[in-house]
Amino acid sequence: MKTLHPTRYRHPRKRRHAIPVLLALAALAVPAAPAPAEDPTELSPWVLLEKLRDDLQRSGPMTSRFVQTYVPAGFSDGDTESGHLAMWLPDCLRWSYEQPQSKSFLVCAGEVYYWSADEPGGRHYKIDAREEPGVDLLLVPVSTLRQRYVAASEKQGDGTYAISLATPPAEDGNFRATIRLDPTRTRVTRLEYADDEGNLTRFALSEYERLSETAVFRPPDGIEWTEE
Repeated sequence: MKTLHPTRYRHPRKRRHAIPVLLALAALAVPAAPAPAEDPTELSPWVLLEKLRDDLQRSGPMTSRFVQTYVPAGFSDGDTESGHLAMWLPDCLRWSYEQPQSKSFLVCAGEVYYWSADEPGGRHYKIDAREEPGVDLLLVPVSTLRQRYVAASEKQGDGTYAISLATPPAEDGNFRATIRLDPTRTRVTRLEYADDEGNLTRFALSEYERLSETAVFRPPDGIEWTEE
């Protein structure tokens, strides 16, 4: 199975591990809404995920600012990149990296495109999102997710909510992610992902806006695509 990741380059200390599409999918912004009355059932990770999924479907084209930090296993710091994330669920996501290198990664309707300002060509391949670990969070019923993942949620001291997800210990692989929701529970402000090698990726998201132009969800013309 091809593993998805927004960027591919060699870290100076350790080869960078693939970053699943889930990281952006789960971290997409949704429109802010008044905080609901406190209800213990609202803290269920499955209730929070169901609400987040529903809101994502209704939000329409959106964009947010992101800062991505990748920390290789065994290190306390790592590389930082930043740019804008555009989203139009349930079909399209685009990472537009601006610093320190201009490059883009587009996933739309099972088609994946990657290109860089420093390269004349780009790469293209296809995926089945339902077969990608974590991406199924937005595509299958919550009742099915309960059978695939161990999940927990907790209200934090700053008023945010943290959802933790992991594959069961008995299964192959070691998928672990934490999604941080703002106090309204309708917007993700941060997420972390640890792979089975111990590499850590963090995303911080902010400055959410609605998108009126959807051309960003089409691959650019004039690029020679290499099929993978």
